[in-house]
Amino acid sequence: MSMKGTGGMKVVLLMCMGIFVCMLDSTIMNITLPAIQDSLDTTLETSSWMLNVYTMTIAVLAIPLARFADMFGRNKFFIVGLFIFGVGSALCGLATSGEFLIAARFVQSLGAAILIPCSMVIGISAMPIEKRVLPLTLLGATQGLSTALGPTVGGIITEKLSWHWVFYVNVPICILAIAVSFLILKVRNESRVKSSIDWYGLLFSVSAIFPLNLVLIKGNTWGWDSSQSIVCYLVTAASIVLFIIAEKKSKAPMVNLTLFKDRLFTGSVVIVTTGFIFLIGVMVLLPQFLTNFQHKTELQAALLVTPVSAAIFVFSNFAGLLTKKIGYTIPVMLGFFIMGIAYFLLHNLSLHSTAKEIILLCSLLGFGFSFVISSATIASTSSFEGEMLTASQSVFSMLRQVGVVLAVAIFVAGLTNNIADKKQDVIQFAAQKLEKLEVPDDLKPNILTETKTAINDEGQSQKATPSFITESERKQLVDANVQRAMAAIPENQRGLVTEQIHKEVESQVDQEIANTGMIVRGYTKEVENFAQERISSSFAELYKTSIPFVLLCIFTGFIFRERRTKQALQPVKSPVIE
Repeated sequence: MSMKGTGGMKVVLLMCMGIFVCMLDSTIMNITLPAIQDSLDTTLETSSWMLNVYTMTIAVLAIPLARFADMFGRNKFFIVGLFIFGVGSALCGLATSGEFLIAARFVQSLGAAILIPCSMVIGISAMPIEKRVLPLTLLGATQGLSTALGPTVGGIITEKLSWHWVFYVNVPICILAIAVSFLILKVRNESRVKSSIDWYGLLFSVSAIFPLNLVLIKGNTWGWDSSQSIVCYLVTAASIVLFIIAEKKSKAPMVNLTLFKDRLFTGSVVIVTTGFIFLIGVMVLLPQFLTNFQHKTELQAALLVTPVSAAIFVFSNFAGLLTKKIGYTIPVMLGFFIMGIAYFLLHNLSLHSTAKEIILLCSLLGFGFSFVISSATIASTSSFEGEMLTASQSVFSMLRQVGVVLAVAIFVAGLTNNIADKKQDVIQFAAQKLEKLEVPDDLKPNILTETKTAINDEGQSQKATPSFITESERKQLVDANVQRAMAAIPENQRGLVTEQIHKEVESQVDQEIANTGMIVRGYTKEVENFAQERISSSFAELYKTSIPFVLLCIFTGFIFRERRTKQALQPVKSPVIE
């Protein structure tokens, strides 16, 4: 029995709900992370794993779990995925330590690794072939929209409630979706693929994807040419070779390698991976720029990046219809060209960028991405049905998550290197200014040391003013000056004037300290302003470097040039489950 028919649209909307919560949680923590760090008192290392364990698990397990869903029932697996995701979300909200939150995010990501490929396949299969563009467009738009909407939702919830509710909000959604699933999905006696488990494929796919994701996440910390990184490269390369050999020999391969013989599918995975790299590169870093350098609240930053989501929501349906009319080449090229314009505007990002400028570039980014994601999603499925359709979506989901991890690795590494260079410029500037400062020479080393500490403290130099003299140092200075003054007075008269001299010396020392303090505060303010301007420019320079790569992606549209729309949108018959 098929779900196609009058209930098909209900199924598609249910699948959109499943996709929405999973993809939302891939970016929802980006703007919430500082609040979580403060609450749980976590290190930067622990905090990075809170983010990365989610996308890494999906990338590693999407293919095997999608295969198991085919074998044991997609609808059942979808409901199980909702349950696991809901439990994981509740545990995330209850977390009292960074380690607990990482474990809870892993549970949550297990549910997402089931939901993402299952939602795509069930949603696409719910409608007749001739109407396939509609669910494809809706599901593709939901993917892009929820990914872009994550920081906005995270910022609003964190500011209005607390970071715990970023996760708790998923629980009622999952409960509702489970209830609806039992009403509209066929759970009993659903069609299944009779097949054995491809254990070698499972082993080699995990051993290929895990070290690849690990080195992308840790490469900047380890060093890209470190022994740990080289081991990851070698394990990944060897595992890919062994995986291909195993899949060619397997009677029931986990991934049917004939997928990649299809020009449309190959083009779709290239486009979705690169598209997500450039989308996430902005969605991860721009909120940090707005909060750390323009001093926006989480809510203000979230609202400023909302136009990305709004543009994806508004234009994805139009992009899907355009793709159906004229094919993939022009929409893909147009999408990357518009994203390139957004990156061109981003290279002018500065402390003085206005809200209008931020809204404009975010709108353009979402507008361009809507063409990319719609074209890629439609192309990824247009040639397949049944078991091949499941295989295509599990691979598509995996590579999309690799794109997310790649984006975080590339852009965070680039930003980290830029900031390190800028900090050295600030330290050099501070040292030059200090040389000309009219303060005692013996105080200058202490001032410079504290200035360096402030600059290297996560780039937050604006938060610290060097305490150039401590209370004990002040007391020593007062005592030394009192002794010098007393030495000039006859010994038999010292008892009468000791208290008065001590007061006069203390007042004089305090006045000198106050005068020096004013000079140091002026120096500190000058260094702060220079640091703000210099370090904040790291973001603009990173986006400027990215512009040629975004524009180069325009040419990926030519992958589809040889195929005509009518041919491309007619699925090739392959093994069908139903």
